[in-house]
Amino acid sequence: MEETITFWLDNKICSGFKVAEIDSQTLVLYRDKYYIVTGGAARMNGVRPLHYSKTSMPLLWKKAMRGILPPPAAAIEHDEDEFLPVTTSTKKERTPMQKSTISGFELADDQPQTIKPAPAAAKKAAATDVKPVKIVQTVVAATCPYCNHKQDLPFEKGKSGKPFFATCVRCNTEFGVRFVPVTLYQAQVAAFK
Repeated sequence: MEETITFWLDNKICSGFKVAEIDSQTLVLYRDKYYIVTGGAARMNGVRPLHYSKTSMPLLWKKAMRGILPPPAAAIEHDEDEFLPVTTSTKKERTPMQKSTISGFELADDQPQTIKPAPAAAKKAAATDVKPVKIVQTVVAATCPYCNHKQDLPFEKGKSGKPFFATCVRCNTEFGVRFVPVTLYQAQVAAFK
């Protein structure tokens, strides 16, 4: 009969089945998940309990489940703090502000404080009367979905955005076309059989 282990898991006490044991660590099966229990509590990964499935389990524990135990010197030893979240922060040391520096300007101690205004911004180049060029598109390229023949369709036929039927010049097959505005109009095609 399987041995039952009671352990602390996520703010509650749970009972699971002991599967394998390496030194002071025990692998416990609880609700189809495997937990590593040390000192009566499941190992934590940050604020959540660390759990494994049968396929994601570390190789060492898979071997332990089959009865292949590592030598005592190679047993896994983990610090309790190793699985706590690592805080990374850069600590800046505050230094007293020197009298000779005020908001990034260096002042000489013997000269009176005068802050010169920044030089006037360079004037923008004179704007010329350039109007954007309006692209007038007369044809839209469409590819036949049956034979991949590329052909030009008149823009006026589908400029409203409504789909229409076009006949391929090469294979004489009808296909659906709809003009889609992008930078230039592009044709979306659909095959019907």
